[in-house]
Amino acid sequence: MPKVPLRDGRSLHVHVVGRGGPGRTVVMLHGFGMHGAMWLPLVAPLAHKYRFVLPDLRGFGRSHGVDYGHADVIGGHADDVEDLLEHLGEERVLLGGLSMGALTALALAARGGFRRVAGYVHIDQAARIQNDAHYTHGLFGPEQPARFAEMRALLGEVDPLRDRPFDALPARLRERVRGAFAKFLRSAFRPAWLKTATGAVHREALARRVFPVANWPIYMDCLRAYLEQDYDFRDALVDTRTPVTFMVGEASEMYPAEGQLELARSVPGATVVRFPGVGHAIPVEAPWAFVRALSRALDT
Repeated sequence: MPKVPLRDGRSLHVHVVGRGGPGRTVVMLHGFGMHGAMWLPLVAPLAHKYRFVLPDLRGFGRSHGVDYGHADVIGGHADDVEDLLEHLGEERVLLGGLSMGALTALALAARGGFRRVAGYVHIDQAARIQNDAHYTHGLFGPEQPARFAEMRALLGEVDPLRDRPFDALPARLRERVRGAFAKFLRSAFRPAWLKTATGAVHREALARRVFPVANWPIYMDCLRAYLEQDYDFRDALVDTRTPVTFMVGEASEMYPAEGQLELARSVPGATVVRFPGVGHAIPVEAPWAFVRALSRALDT
């Protein structure tokens, strides 16, 4: 199942690994700047009893060339996941999401799309992106005003040039784009060595391995959606009967832990797994603890 057809005539690339019977299929949704293959070493220890379906979400991995088509990026991802679940044709599946993938799952739940979801694993994602006077746990927490201002300034510079190939952009602007994504990724990690390694993404040779640039405006469209769309899913799971496990990086810089715990408290019977000293990218920083927690969640 390398390709899944979508409602707009496009398709997603999907990795499939493992052996699972009815009710033992697990769909895992990756975060921004990642792709489905990121899960492979993490799900391999569980592949003897589950079948893992790992899509490259629109704009990423081998689905890099698939445009969003409209401004609501997360809503579009939710459409694609609905199409994927329909394509699988299974009565019930298990679902997991990290960061943007988890936000997509919340969007799916908010529209009643959990009817086929037998269990859900929510990995380090707030229910709301934008902060206001009453909510301060969105993207980047207290740093959001300054970080969003930087993102808006970058979008203002690149928008008039979005029809150009990336290599045709002025060198200074290419460097700004790479630097913005390096800074974004650094926020995902807590350990200094991972921040240093991720910061190297601003170098052109490495950046091309992490971010394909054939369809570079799609990254800008994703950033714009976070700035302009009202992504607020605090009520998405309030009435769910689906068992939910929350994995929270207590040192997450991307999404303050308290906002995630607040969401967990709104879900009756939710299980919370806290990762002390771990940042946003829980599967990367604490892989063995993550695999153990995922195994327990899937077996629930």
